[in-house]
Amino acid sequence: MNLVSVENIGKSYGELVLFEDLSFGINKNQKIALVARNGEGKTSILNILARKDVPNGGAVNYRKGIRISFLEQEPDLNPHLTVEQTILESDNEILKIIAAYEAALEHPENEEAYQKAFESMERNKAWDFETQYQQILSKLKLDNLKAKVGSLSGGQKKRLAMANALLNEPDLLILDEPTNHLDLEMIEWLEDYFSRKKITLFMVTHDRYFLERVCNEILELDNGQLYSYKGNYAY
Repeated sequence: MNLVSVENIGKSYGELVLFEDLSFGINKNQKIALVARNGEGKTSILNILARKDVPNGGAVNYRKGIRISFLEQEPDLNPHLTVEQTILESDNEILKIIAAYEAALEHPENEEAYQKAFESMERNKAWDFETQYQQILSKLKLDNLKAKVGSLSGGQKKRLAMANALLNEPDLLILDEPTNHLDLEMIEWLEDYFSRKKITLFMVTHDRYFLERVCNEILELDNGQLYSYKGNYAY
């Protein structure tokens, strides 16, 4: 199943031409790594795929209703929210149900609202998902759910954005240097997570070991030309 078709896109900044007439597709369950030297346009391609930028020419066509999550190198998070609020404000419908239940718990005097939220949790099997998101936060060492985002380190913010991206359960997950700010234990957990989940990935990473373990296709951008390899980095 094709999720995204990229047709003859180009990107330039003034007289600087990064690339022209690039075409490729992303299909369901592919795990693609984009490799290139610095300055070739990797981040520009990620931004275009994530709808944060537009190409100077060509088109990007998405499957109708596709959900995309983008983990940026420098995530843009609301500093006034807590870790838990950041997670519960995501686009995932189950997380919205959990957020409504958490809000109802803070007002036990409103029995009708609590009962409605409780029944919604039961009906949508949200208890299991609540356990899952707490496990992901724990694996990424974000145990203080009440901590304000503004008080977090750069590494903690990147890990929080990673948790958000995973919990949104997107059809396509776009990752820019996902292993930055992760220790070896977290990286091994993430590798295992991606191997168990049926998830479509498109990533840029300088972590060759991670790329080797996770990706099954490589796109190489070299001097404005795109080359595709069906296999891991060693291949």
